[in-house]
Amino acid sequence: MASNSTLRPLLRLKLAQLLVFLGQERRAVATLRFALAEYPGLQQGWRYLAFLLSMAKENDAAIEAFRTAIGLDPADAETRFNLGFLLQQLGRLAEAAVELEEVTRLAPKLDRAWYGLGLILLEQNQFQQAADSLREAVRLQYFNPNAGYYLSFAYHKLGEHGKALAECERVNSYDPKVGARMRRDFGLG
Repeated sequence: MASNSTLRPLLRLKLAQLLVFLGQERRAVATLRFALAEYPGLQQGWRYLAFLLSMAKENDAAIEAFRTAIGLDPADAETRFNLGFLLQQLGRLAEAAVELEEVTRLAPKLDRAWYGLGLILLEQNQFQQAADSLREAVRLQYFNPNAGYYLSFAYHKLGEHGKALAECERVNSYDPKVGARMRRDFGLG
């Protein structure tokens, strides 16, 4: 059983979750901050605070909370993924890539980490590395037409038109709408 010193912050975390459910996000943030001031080692509290702050577009505070949560549990791939996603949304691609690369190491079966990393690498014009990452995303989640679309785009940018067409055909087999868009966007006959 949890001691009194850890029970109170855990109860405040549950209260914060209830407040969010009731639509009182600001009170939830205040409750979490109070709990974390009392017990700064509550990793799930930092993680939840980071999530709430990112939803409120308080991005710098969210990044700080994500990093605090990661400092308390460096192997938490989900929190690293969420930090990487936020950094990507903010255009901080180099930082996002570092986080997502670490996620692919910690949780190699997390397809969305490979996908997000692939998108960042595309934005950085690193087409071969993007293709490698997106190919892994497709291997892990075969029926992801977006990963297939961007994998085909990476092949197209690499001049590997046969592979781009093959990926287009694969996607077209289960999502003809995206397959048609790929043909049109990449000039794949």
